[in-house]
Amino acid sequence: MLAGEAGISRKVKRVSVFDYPCNKEILNRNTLTSGDLFITCLEQFQVDKDGIYDYINALIMTDSSGLLVVTDEHIGIITKDIEKICNENDFPLILIKDDLPYAVIMDTVNQYIAIENLNVINTLKLDKIMYGSISNNEKMEILHSIKPNIAQYVRTIYVDGEFNSEIAELKAHTSYLNNVSDIFVRNNNYKVFILSADNSKKLKHHSDAAAAQIKEFVNNPRVGFSRIYTRRDIGKALEEGKCSLETAKTMNMDFQEYDPLSVMQLLVSVRDTQEAQDFYEAYVNAVKEKVSGENLREVLLTMETYVANSGDYKVTAKVMSQHENTIRYRVNKVKCALNMENDNIKFNETIAIAVKLRILMNKTL
Repeated sequence: MLAGEAGISRKVKRVSVFDYPCNKEILNRNTLTSGDLFITCLEQFQVDKDGIYDYINALIMTDSSGLLVVTDEHIGIITKDIEKICNENDFPLILIKDDLPYAVIMDTVNQYIAIENLNVINTLKLDKIMYGSISNNEKMEILHSIKPNIAQYVRTIYVDGEFNSEIAELKAHTSYLNNVSDIFVRNNNYKVFILSADNSKKLKHHSDAAAAQIKEFVNNPRVGFSRIYTRRDIGKALEEGKCSLETAKTMNMDFQEYDPLSVMQLLVSVRDTQEAQDFYEAYVNAVKEKVSGENLREVLLTMETYVANSGDYKVTAKVMSQHENTIRYRVNKVKCALNMENDNIKFNETIAIAVKLRILMNKTL
């Protein structure tokens, strides 16, 4: 990076060679446009050294992505003033010291552009499978348009986390593009792996191996697995994988397999609703009616510890360094507040849901 590092995240839409003088006629013809990444060796400025100023300003004015300078043979043309202009406008100016053919550089950049475009297209296709009002046959057509040879059984893995490096990400894309039966799609929120095999046993082994590989090339991943389905149920597999990832992130777990009997997983899907908000507030307000303000937090914390230890009074007392009778008194106080003294099942159900909702909604005690 010679200058403009703050603009390194600019989007690149195409890569071009720009080894000719810059003038108003070129600008008027819209030769330059937003998202262009240019390559130059600066040879054209050997005679007209001041021309570099018009050149750089034109790229900045047209919102180009950046400029790659190949070899440092003429690097003296890049003055401190040019670096200052680039820094002030967050315009990336990058030196490639090796004397590489322009075609090699353009091919590499175009690979990234092609992958990015493919990810956008495939993300839209998966969204249509999940949320579109379409038939199973139409879902199959979309799935086969992504990967024609997808096998009979499928499983999705949703991953949150950054790749170890750009090279690791490029290798992953290349590997799955060349894979005849698996799919990899990345968007701004997560990475989706759709794995397939001829039978469920093979797919289980395959997904275990894929999960181990994910841990190697993604930093601190959070991973959600769907159950195994036939490919006609790809919509369910996608929904379950996404739900499992949200649960894993919420519970700060590395891996989470979809469990239809998981209460926490069920609550993840409703945590942002008004009903969930009302439930938790009603619970806290009811306790407030029976507990003094200075003791409220301690009582609510007791309920959390009680739930975390499966309603065991002795363990809860030990964890909180309190007498067991103190824990029983507080629990009974909350039972009374909720008007559930004679209904242990409803009481346990209510406080368990309330405690989980507090965690999901990230509320303080």
